[in-house]
Amino acid sequence: MKKAGYLCRDGHEVLDGEGVPREVVFLFIHGARLCIPVDELLGVIENGTICPVRSVKQNWMEYLGREAGTATLSRSGRALNISLVNGDRFTLSLESVRDVLSFKERIAPIMEVYFRSEKKYTRNHLLTDFAGPLSPCPA
Repeated sequence: MKKAGYLCRDGHEVLDGEGVPREVVFLFIHGARLCIPVDELLGVIENGTICPVRSVKQNWMEYLGREAGTATLSRSGRALNISLVNGDRFTLSLESVRDVLSFKERIAPIMEVYFRSEKKYTRNHLLTDFAGPLSPCPA
């Protein structure tokens, strides 16, 4: 595994589709800025549900964008697994996520998960890779 980025919580709020501000944790993965609403992330940790990882749109304020992937609890219950729509997979320790959510730590490192069956090649991690199949390309 190789470090791919980090997760941080700074109390920042992003508007959802209805214009309601929601506190989010940001995921900085290979230069892309993604987010997960804190209440949905707590649902994953407490109940083992699945929550979407979203892109962040910027207009005059920041908005939740399209779904860029999903976040789930690992089978062992010790890690948070992130699967993006471009096929990349990442993981981070659930203990470090809890520390960030409780403001004990500032960041939690995100590690990229490689598959043995895949060929090793250099991937161009553009923001458009995480935006999903229906999102328009940025101008």
